[in-house]
Amino acid sequence: MGDQPDFHAATVRVLYRWRVAKEKRAEFSSWWHAGTLNIRASYHGALGSTLCQPAEDDDHLVAIARWKSESDLAQFWRDYKGDSPFPGAVLESAEVFAEIDNLVVDN
Repeated sequence: MGDQPDFHAATVRVLYRWRVAKEKRAEFSSWWHAGTLNIRASYHGALGSTLCQPAEDDDHLVAIARWKSESDLAQFWRDYKGDSPFPGAVLESAEVFAEIDNLVVDN
């Protein structure tokens, strides 16, 4: 089991799948951007997020957040209030992954 990532020590990624009404996409993107900046400023361990549009799925947007640790993420979730903070969007799932490697290449 030595190959298993240690979720308590590892940087984590969270994949959030949102169902967003098409007419609300631009407004949702602005809300998400401002919210990500606020989370980064307010929560220790918040390392940012990327918002994506699946290539063959017009009904969803996917955010991929990065947290320094599972405990930092858990603190954010403990503080989170409400079902869906954005009208016209439904958070359908959130899946947590331990980061094994993070390779970023800038050209």
